[in-house]
This record gives sequence, structure tokens and C-alpha cells, in this order.
Amino acid sequence: MKKVFVWIALSLWSIMTIFAGEKAYLFSFFINDSKDGLHLAYSYDGLNWLPLNGGRSYLTPSVGKDKLMRDPSICQAPDGTFHMVWTSSWTDRIIGYASSRDLIHWSEQQAIPVMMHEPEAHNCWAPELFYDEPSQTYYIFWATTIPGRHKEVPTSESEKGLNHRIYYVTTKDFRTFSKTKMFFNPDFSVIDAAIVKDPKHEDLIMVVKNENSNPPEKNLRVTRTKKIAKGFPTKVSAPITGKYWAEGPAPLFVGDTLYVYFDKYRDHRYGAVRSLDYGETWEDVSEQVSFPRGIRHGTAFAVDISVVEALKANRNYNPLIPDNVADPSVAKFGDTYYLYGTTDLDYGLNRAGTPVVWKSKDFVNWSFEGSHISGFDWSKEYEYTNDKGEKKKGYFRYWAPGRVIEQDGKYYLYTTFVKPDEKMGTYVLVADRPDGPFRFADGKGLFAPGKGLLADSKGLLASAGEGGIDSPALIDDIDGEPFIDDDGTGYIYWRRRNAARLSADRLHLEGEPVTLKTPRQGYSEGPVLFKRKGIYYYIYTLSGHQNYANAYMMSRESPLTGFVKPEGNDIFLFSSPENQVWGPGHGNVFYDEGTDEYIFLYLEYGDGGTTRQVYANRMEFNDDGTIKTLIPDIRGVGYLTTPQEARKNLALQAHFYASSEKAPRTSVVNIETRPNQPLPDKGSVKSYTRTHTYQAASVADESNGTRWMAADTDSSPYITADLKEIRNISECQFYFTRPTEGHTWRLEKSMDGKHWQTCAEQGKVQVRSPHIADGIGKSRYLRLHIRRGDAGLWEWKIYEK
Repeated sequence: MKKVFVWIALSLWSIMTIFAGEKAYLFSFFINDSKDGLHLAYSYDGLNWLPLNGGRSYLTPSVGKDKLMRDPSICQAPDGTFHMVWTSSWTDRIIGYASSRDLIHWSEQQAIPVMMHEPEAHNCWAPELFYDEPSQTYYIFWATTIPGRHKEVPTSESEKGLNHRIYYVTTKDFRTFSKTKMFFNPDFSVIDAAIVKDPKHEDLIMVVKNENSNPPEKNLRVTRTKKIAKGFPTKVSAPITGKYWAEGPAPLFVGDTLYVYFDKYRDHRYGAVRSLDYGETWEDVSEQVSFPRGIRHGTAFAVDISVVEALKANRNYNPLIPDNVADPSVAKFGDTYYLYGTTDLDYGLNRAGTPVVWKSKDFVNWSFEGSHISGFDWSKEYEYTNDKGEKKKGYFRYWAPGRVIEQDGKYYLYTTFVKPDEKMGTYVLVADRPDGPFRFADGKGLFAPGKGLLADSKGLLASAGEGGIDSPALIDDIDGEPFIDDDGTGYIYWRRRNAARLSADRLHLEGEPVTLKTPRQGYSEGPVLFKRKGIYYYIYTLSGHQNYANAYMMSRESPLTGFVKPEGNDIFLFSSPENQVWGPGHGNVFYDEGTDEYIFLYLEYGDGGTTRQVYANRMEFNDDGTIKTLIPDIRGVGYLTTPQEARKNLALQAHFYASSEKAPRTSVVNIETRPNQPLPDKGSVKSYTRTHTYQAASVADESNGTRWMAADTDSSPYITADLKEIRNISECQFYFTRPTEGHTWRLEKSMDGKHWQTCAEQGKVQVRSPHIADGIGKSRYLRLHIRRGDAGLWEWKIYEK
């Protein structure tokens, strides 16, 4: 384990030193209602902005009346510290503040009471930070309405009573602040002030929004001053934006070019204007800029490129797999990790995808090729007659494979099969290799109801007469999970707290099953049994969906007896909305001998239904053996061995655009935040919102939780990579969405983006991930056409010769 940490530390140190001195750009922003907090994007040219952290938040708000984090403004101090202020509520008289050395780990949040002395103050909106170098002072300025305080301006009915002016305080240490004073008092309602220093003239440019609503202005204007302490002239320029409504200006110099980014909030998109003469004349370049979908008011600022590279290197490793997978279990045989799970297709529990075995050498880079279970048409709907004589239809499904065990050179898989008529059970399958092909250990397979078709013992679909006999189920229930004790005795656990001893050949039950009594009642599935330092741990799930949780008991007697509730929190894993993890459910424990660590793998809620993904986090134990409460996060586990891929991924520097993008998908849920000790009257149940976007840039963010997807109406989907210069490409890896359904594709290359030639093609449907194109050669542009299969990509990796 120490070797892995040393490798990561050296990598980050190398990034910080190699890139020192070069410039890059960051954009702080919020999305949706801002309750999930701070988001960051980066750019190298000021035009193409890509999300960091897989599009997830870096900091969740905890101060203010409404606990919002709108309009985050970040300023870097001379000592490298990043200071941030934000709008905490629509009607607060405070603003939020926090600081960070790396933009990842943040200080405790504080409320700065900038308008608490004004009882009639309506709000504190869009605070901005500016560091004045000559005086070594930070200026914090924001917009406030104080009824009757300022020159009245006509307003629309919807904005009646709003008449903003810009106020400010100063500070040198963010502990003591000056008295609040007026900063900018023009003859119009003004909000969203932002300042940038002109590198040529060395004066200050302030961009503000004219907020007048009757008649509506809603545009951006500019004013300048030599010294901030003397204030800015209230006579402002003509509008620098067009006839659309604009707000939230973020000025940024990229070399000698001045950009002002802003929110075209009525058009639900971001725009930009540009000045090539230091703010004298302006042109709209909205069609030339690209931003993460859903971006809202924030700040653009320059940083040393090492800051951006460190943020990119400090990647998250959850989700673990680039696909929708649930009920995971992991085993390691030789130098390879094998992950088994339920393949989700977003069709609900009535249909599942083709089962596959994902493999990895380092626990980060995962792949599969083909299915380990043959003889079933998972996409075929079979007709049957139910007990009431009604005609129904259904699918074969493969669910919840338990941890694979090895005995005498054979590999045993305990997994649930659900037949089209909803009859289900846990079956024993056996193979000569851990990735299969697996065959039924007993009998000839499972018949499709009324069709005389079965999956035989060789894994082939064969014909049979009516009345064929199914292979016997080990258990007539789901979620069978095996455990082999130190003395070689086998046990199996399944849904509803049931357990039994396994026969020596691992194919049958011995003795009568028992039902384990747990301190917490209610429906339970996905059991796990593992042993550590002489203690048996029985894990069982509670609730479900966004409130899925895992509880446990301990025994020092045997795998079937002596279980007691542990001291402390027996529900050791539950939702962590502040870490963007909902409903951590059915999972498994993996012990890694190489690092002497216990890792819990579990399904995460996703967007609800069957859109689940696999997450993994390290477990920790107290001295008495009890499990420390595991706070799940998207950081995950990372590499357990030396990374198997050392080549530079050129996609991380590329710009991506596509034929179309699917509309965002938003989920709103109520989560019990204190399942161990819930408050009465659902006082600890809170509402949370999550939005997944599907933009092209997601294919190059090193996240298995984001993806590009084409619009449902796109009949000829494609995605294009602009490498920004001609490179000699050796290989592309395509991690398609729904990879178990199979894909065909065509890859084209171009030097100029106009003239294209095919450089690789997959004409026959292949079920694998990733798909690989090699020997591409010199090119600046690459264009991938998806001809068959789900039109989306989790990741596109590009490697140079």
C-alpha cells in the first residue's frame, strides 16, 4: 500500500514541477439550484472549457438560510491560497466564505455578516473578490437592495421592490473586515459587478449588469478606474452584449485578448464577447466558445498550469466500471481482478443486459470481451401463461452473482437466474477459468416456458421437447453468496437473512437452513459474510433505492451462530449526499492480500431504477473489530498495483463536439440522512437533486460516471475529436454505453476538418469494452460514427506512437 501512495505522491509532485510557469484558466460556477455546490472547469485557450471532477461538485454549501452556493467567486492570493465567496441565499444578509490551498480540500465555511447591520436589506447577491496588489487588500463587493435607500427606477411587476446597488468591504486576512460602504451607485439598478486588471494600461476594468426592468435593459456595460480606492465612474459604456438578456459577467485576459463570459439566462446557454483592443470595441464570440452544460454564474481566473494538471491528476475512481452495473462481487486470481455483476439497461427489473466479466490488472482500467454465459437470448421476449391462465411475456435475467470461488482447479459461480415467467433461484455454475465460459454444474440448463428451448450444459441453445426439466436450483430464491471458512467448510447466504452449510462438492445444501436474527427488521437482500482476525461479519441490506443501506452483525462463534449487534453504528454504510453518493446498496467485500485492505464494493443509485453503477471504498476497523462508519465518496480506491497504462492520453487535451447531445436527466429524491438515529417526524429526511448531462466533453474527463449520449432523434450519430495539432495516432479506445449490447462503428481522420478518410472500421457487431482502433497514423481530427448499438461513449482514449 505504501508503494502505491508513494507513486501517487511522486506523480503529483512531477506535475507541479514540470508545468510550473505556464498559464491555464479555471472557471468556478454552479448548476441547477446550486445546492450541490462548487463546480470547476478548465481551459488552455479561453474558448474550450471542460468540466473537472467528472462534472461533480468540489464543495457542498453548509452556511446561510438556504444553504446555496450561487455565483462562486475565487481569487488566488500571493501565497497561493484560493479564497472564495458566494451567494448563500436569495434573501440572506450574509455571504459565504471558504479557502483552499488546492481547490480540493476546503476550510470550514463561514458566514460573513456584511449586511447584518441593515435590517431592511433585502439580499446579498453575487459577491465578487478582487485583490488589490498596491494596497495588499482584498475587496469583496456585492449587490443589495435596501428599500427606499436609492434613487428609484421604474420596475416591472415581477421585480417590484428590487433596486440594487453595489456595496463592499475590505480585508487583509478574512478574519477582520472594514465597515460596509457603498461601492458603485449609478442611476440604474445594478448587479453582478466583476473587475479585471488591464495588463497594458494597468488600470482596472469593471463589468456590471444594468438590471433595469422597465423598460428592460438586462445587458452588460463597462467602466474603468486607475485606483480601486477612488471608485469607478458611474457613467458606463454602451452595452457590450446584444439584444438578449445577459448576466453574471466573468472578465478574463487570455494574453492580450479580453473575454467577458456571461449567462444568456433566458436562452439557457453561456455566451462571450471579446475585445482585441483592451476593452474599446467588442465582438460576440458566443458561437466559438464551449462550456459544460448547465453552467451558471461564476468567475474565470488564470492559474499556473500546474494547478490545472494537479486537479486533473487528482481524479476520482468512482464509479469503478464504465457501464451501468449492480450487485458487484470481485475476486482476484493470479495477477488479475475479476468483477461480476448485474448488467443494467434502464428497462427496470423486468429486463437485464447480457452478463459479462470485467477484468483489470490494476483495479482502475477495466475491460471485457464477450459473455461468460452463453445459450440465452437476453433480449428476446418469451410468451408464457401464468397461474391465472393469462398470456404474459418476459425475459431471461441474470442477477447478483456471488463471489467466485476456486476449488481443485475449477471455478464456481453462484448466481441468480430469473425466467421469463418470474420463477427464480440461485444456481451453481462451473468453469475452467474465472472468466468462463460457465456451464450449469447440474443438469442441462433452463427451459424457456412453453418453447422447448434451453441453455444446455455446454452453454449452447438446443432444441428440446415440451416438458424438459430445468437444472435444479441450489436455492429457490435470489442473491446467493458463498463463504469458505479457514477449515474449508462452505456456507451460503441468501435473501431474507437465510443461510446454510454447503456440501463438500459445493453443489448442494447440507442440513436445514437457518434464519439469522438481526436487530433491524424489514426487507433485506444482498447478504455478505466475511471473516477478519477470527471474527465473522454478516452484512445485510436495509430499505432500498436512494435509501439503500448496509448494516452488520459480528460473531466469534461460527458462520451461522453467535451473531450480535456491534457497539456503535451497526448501519455502517448509507447515503452521503454531500459526497454525491446515493443509496449504497447490494455489494460485497474484497480482501486484497497485496495491500492488506478490505474493500467494500456496492451499487450506487444512479438515476433510479436500473441505472446503477459500481462504487468501491476502503473499509476501516476499530481496535475491537467493529467496522468504522464508511462514508462513501467518489474518490474511490484507485490503483491497487502499478498502473497498466503508462501512455499519455491525448484526449485529455482535445476538444470534442458531436452530432447531437441528449437532454439532461434530473432526479429528485428524499434521503434519510441519519439512518442509525433518525429524527422524529422525518426530521432528518432531506430532499436532494442530481442532474446528469450528456455532452461531448465528457468522453475525456477520466470519469466513469459521465458520458456523451446522442439525442434519441439522431439517426446518424457521430462525435469528433480536435487534437488541435497534427499528431501521429497509434490507437483509440472506445468505451461505448451499453457495451454488452454490441456495436459497429467507423472511424475517420482529417488534417483540416473538411476532407475525411476512413482509417478504421468495425463492421460486425462486437460485444466488448473497450473497442480498439489501431494504426491510425497522422491526423488532427478524428470522427467516430456509431453505426449500430447505443449511441454514446463513457470515454474515448487516444494514444500517440
